[in-house]
Amino acid sequence: MRYHLKYHLVHVAEKCSRWCRMSAFIVFMLAAFDAAAQSVSATTKEKEYQIGDWVPVDFFVSAARNVKVAFPAWKDSLTASVEVANYTSIDTVKNGNQSEYHQLVNMIVFDTGQVYIPAVPFLVSSGSTTDTLWTEPIKVHVAGVKIDTTKDIKPIKEPLKIPYTFREILPYLLGALLLIAAIAAIIWWWKRRKNKQQSPPDEKYLLPPHVWAIKELDKLKQDKLWQTGDVKSYYSRLTDIARTYIELRYKIPAMEQTTEELMQALHKGIIKQSLKKDLNDMLVLSDFVKFAKAMPGMSENEQSFEVTRDFIEKTKQIETAPGKNGEKKK
Repeated sequence: MRYHLKYHLVHVAEKCSRWCRMSAFIVFMLAAFDAAAQSVSATTKEKEYQIGDWVPVDFFVSAARNVKVAFPAWKDSLTASVEVANYTSIDTVKNGNQSEYHQLVNMIVFDTGQVYIPAVPFLVSSGSTTDTLWTEPIKVHVAGVKIDTTKDIKPIKEPLKIPYTFREILPYLLGALLLIAAIAAIIWWWKRRKNKQQSPPDEKYLLPPHVWAIKELDKLKQDKLWQTGDVKSYYSRLTDIARTYIELRYKIPAMEQTTEELMQALHKGIIKQSLKKDLNDMLVLSDFVKFAKAMPGMSENEQSFEVTRDFIEKTKQIETAPGKNGEKKK
């Protein structure tokens, strides 16, 4: 009985030992498989660089497709002598059950001699488990600038003279033109103001309208324009005298109006109908001469002159003098 019990216990112990060894082997294999399924590396193409050169570092991560990989958030510097210049976007390649990630980071080393690019952490997550994978530090040799101490110090060179482009000169050119234009405008305004101050006022505004108009008619008669064949100039001056007189006498913009508009402005209450008709005939004839190249006869030329003079004489405003009782006399 004792023998059978002892044999049974030994048999059970051997089974347990065998199961434990098998479990440990399975755990070891799973760990080895998981380690093989996730890997990270950092490499450089060269091992020697000049100070200030870019050091391109390739970061490579391989992980199962169901594993999430987080790359570092690159800052301006990794250490006091290693800075990050720029980096590319992350490239992802699906390879069977594995995902491969790649990123190129250009770094600048500001130290000489043997310099270590530090280890960089990568986070890998699977479900609720997150692990950190670290790259190996990279050793590079950085050479300084070679200085030839056997030669004398050379004098400082002057800055390189680069010729100006038209685009650079254009703002100054425009500014100069604007300044010249402003000065010219000020000079023109000053001269015009000075001429206005020095020039005597127009005679037609100093004399009574009818006095000025009669003087102008006398000048026109003395010039003998139609007698020398210049009929158009004759009628132009004649109508200008008549229209200017009407503007000054009745405050009507006669110089800007057509003959028809002027006749409507000179309504019945202002002048007699007979004077209005004679004036209208003279102005219509003048329009034909100026715009239709009509050639009136000698009698029509003289009649137009007399009609204008008669209109001025019969419509002139007579100044009155005060009477004894304060009333005005004509």
